[in-house]
Parts: sequence; structure tokens; C-alpha cells
Amino acid sequence: MFTSFRYYAAFPHRPKQDNNIFFTAITCYTLRQVRAELPDSLQPVADSILLRAQHAYAFYQKPQHPLTYNFWPVDPPEVFPNSFLLKPFRYINALSDDADDASMIWLAMHPPDSVMKAYHAYLTEYANTMHHQIRNTYKKYKHLPFYNTWFGEKMPVDVDFCVLCNVLTLLYSYHISFNRYDSASMKWLEDMLQERKYILDAAYISPHYARPPVLIYHAARLWHIAHPEWMKPYIKQLQMDAIRCLQHTNCAMDSIILYTSLMRLGTKPEVMMQIDANRVEEIEQQSCAIFFEAGFYAMLRNPFKRWFTPLSFIKYYFSSPAYVDALLLEYIMTYKFSGN
Repeated sequence: MFTSFRYYAAFPHRPKQDNNIFFTAITCYTLRQVRAELPDSLQPVADSILLRAQHAYAFYQKPQHPLTYNFWPVDPPEVFPNSFLLKPFRYINALSDDADDASMIWLAMHPPDSVMKAYHAYLTEYANTMHHQIRNTYKKYKHLPFYNTWFGEKMPVDVDFCVLCNVLTLLYSYHISFNRYDSASMKWLEDMLQERKYILDAAYISPHYARPPVLIYHAARLWHIAHPEWMKPYIKQLQMDAIRCLQHTNCAMDSIILYTSLMRLGTKPEVMMQIDANRVEEIEQQSCAIFFEAGFYAMLRNPFKRWFTPLSFIKYYFSSPAYVDALLLEYIMTYKFSGN
């Protein structure tokens, strides 16, 4: 596994080491994506990392649920590892398995088609309106059967822009025959693109990622993988918004993912962004290198979700130096092999 850290948003300068599988999964998926473009001498290194990481995934999977994975270990269950105050609640407040971790682990492992067909069917069982109706997104979508973030009948229905991008990235990668739930998920994403909610209301439509550069990165990756027709009208808009975000960021990680996004959207910068090798460790440790966040507000119904979203005392930030390295490698290889 790769090391990751958790920061209480109200006191972000006191990190705790976390024990989630998420950053190992997304680091390995990123590595798998660039593997073929690496020099021959480095491909066995990448293969070794991917193989060794697979041994960790089992600790995040319940035997009775072989198609899904959890953010934290499941036997025994953990909630906010290394937190003395929250440890006693790990059994009664353990998270359900989720579509984000499951989809990214499957992308990292690249299982056979039969597993993906079964996982696709499982996703539909927890879509919006199947067990519960969503209560914390825009009202006009409460009957739309998009995919739920959580695989748990007791969990509130949750929709997240980046989670849906990841789910669809997986399904497009396997050329799955789409159903009404896939179409509903695409419809929700398309509307968020059309209305530029990924810029104007990022934390509300993506409570687990929350920041425009990260949402743009997920949209651009989905476009790069599949080039879906429904995204075509918004590619120029995404390019312009990525450029605007670049002009207003001082965060190296955000710059890296925005440049990668621009290339995936069809715009190659004339000059490569220079990263001094001596600054890599500094970039890894930047306090702004936040790719993911967990906020208790994400599960609240409206209007409480809207009210509590900006508040730092009920959210945690997550980062991983290894994943920042993977994003940097991805940027370098994307630049090297993108068209003129």
C-alpha cells in the first residue's frame, strides 16, 4: 500500500496517517494507464507494484460482498484510523462499501469481463429510487435513477460528480451495454457540465472531491477514455475553465492535473511545465495537494447539506505523496505522447 494522510480541515497542519485503500487504487490505476509508454526497463517495476498492491485489496472486501470494496479495512472495521476519539464508534458507524473505491480498484486490477458484468448489475441494485430517494441534490433530479455512491440500504442516497465519472470510466473501458441507470447517470453529469456546476457549485455536486480542478480532471479523464458523444458540446468549455483555473492557482498539484486535463481535452501547451527534480518532495507535501475529502455534510438532507458544506469543522482532507508522484508521471507521459 501507499502511504496517505488525513487532515482535520479545522487544523490542517496536524496530519494523521490514514489506512485507506483509495490512494493505492488510484495510484495503481494511473500507473497502469501509463505503463505501456514507460521505457522497457521500467515496465517490470510497474508490473511489480501493480501485483504487490493486489494483495492489499482483500483486506477491504467483505467475503459476503465479493464485487465491492470499502474505503477502510473491514475485518475488524475501522473508521478514521489512528483517531483515539472516533475509535470506539468503529463498529456502529462503519462505512458501507462504495462505488468509488470499488470502481477504482477494478480499474487498477483489470478483471475479466464476467466480473464487470456482475458488478454492473450490482450497481443498479443501489441506484437512486431503488431503496431510497435522494434528498440532497437539486430537486428536479430526485426521481432520476443515477448510480448511488454507497452500497448500503441504510445509507442515504448520495450522488457525486467524480464518483459517477469513475464508474462510467470503468464501464466504458469494458464496453458494457448501457441500461437506464447508466443513461440517468450520464444525464445528470451532462446537465452538470451544461450548467457549469463543476465550477459554480463544485462542493455541492461532488462532496467527496469538492474542488473545480479535481472535477475537471475527472471529466477530462472520462473524455480521454471514451470520447462519449454527450460530452462533445462541452469540451471547449472545459478547456476554457481549465485555463481559468490555471490562472488562479498557486498549487503545483492543481497545475499538474489541469495541464494533463487540457492535453486530454485536445490542447497541448507549447512549452512543458517545468518541475525541478529537487522540488518533487516539496510538491508532495504541499498543504494544497488535496485530492479527496470526507465531510459529514455529504450525507445530510437538504437544506442542511447546503448550509454545512462550507464549514471546516465537519470535514477531513486526504492526500498521498505517492499519488502526487503518479500524477506528475502521468503529466510527463501525456505531454511526451500527445499530438503536436
